[in-house]
Amino acid sequence: MTPGERPRISFGTPDIDELERDGFLSADMHVHTRHSDAAPSARQVLDRARRRRIGVAITDHNEIAGVREVRSSRPDVPVIPGIELDCAEGPHLLLYFYSFSDLVDFYDRHVRERRRGAQYVTSYPAIEQLLSAAEGYSCLKIAAHPFGYFGLDRGVLKCDAKGLLPGVIGRLDGVEAICGGMTGAVNRRAAEYADAHTLPVTGGSDAHVLREVGRVVTAVGADSVGEFLDGIARGESIVAGSSSGILSRGMAAGVIGCNYVPYSVTAVRARLECSLERLFRRR
Repeated sequence: MTPGERPRISFGTPDIDELERDGFLSADMHVHTRHSDAAPSARQVLDRARRRRIGVAITDHNEIAGVREVRSSRPDVPVIPGIELDCAEGPHLLLYFYSFSDLVDFYDRHVRERRRGAQYVTSYPAIEQLLSAAEGYSCLKIAAHPFGYFGLDRGVLKCDAKGLLPGVIGRLDGVEAICGGMTGAVNRRAAEYADAHTLPVTGGSDAHVLREVGRVVTAVGADSVGEFLDGIARGESIVAGSSSGILSRGMAAGVIGCNYVPYSVTAVRARLECSLERLFRRR
């Protein structure tokens, strides 16, 4: 079955066997490791991906140590160099690079200097600043969980609806249509928006515990990471998966909380500084 014969976005368990038979490369495009706020090591994530016969994008928050750890250890598992960035206005931005060296260069120039001494907490740059920096690299810029979560402005489209980020969506290469960490209703809203505006789509589990890796996949008819990303950019990707269950969400919340607590003061201070900066810019 070709991309044109399949639904572009489907909710349910991905059928990796069928996707493989039809010539698709599948990858979970949103996975965290213990290098930011998750439980599994990067190698555990890679082993899980290998068992599920999928590729993986390790997208730790403001950190690339997980990608560095595994980038060449298992050539049978496609690894997409990625990072999830926290932006000053609230949204999260997923970047996927064609080469590891470009990811390292971007991180060294635009993220590392903002580290606050904590494991993965940074002073948060404005999304326009990050997008301008990313436009100097071969990478895809994707809106993570675009309608946010827990009532927070953690998604580009949620901020756009409030009039906070005019024009930003036009600078992105696509949206995350299914995020395993979001509810089904929020994911359907993202999928409907992507279809209505003919935007390229990705999907990922947003895994913070190992069992969730592969819950959501992005599939493209490709034989390499470069072809895979090119296919997404051309709007040829399909996304399949579902939201995490209550047990997995509870486990993930516990893991995130335990990782966050030691750095909570630093993180709150960074967010407060960003909020004050935005307030003064509006005056």
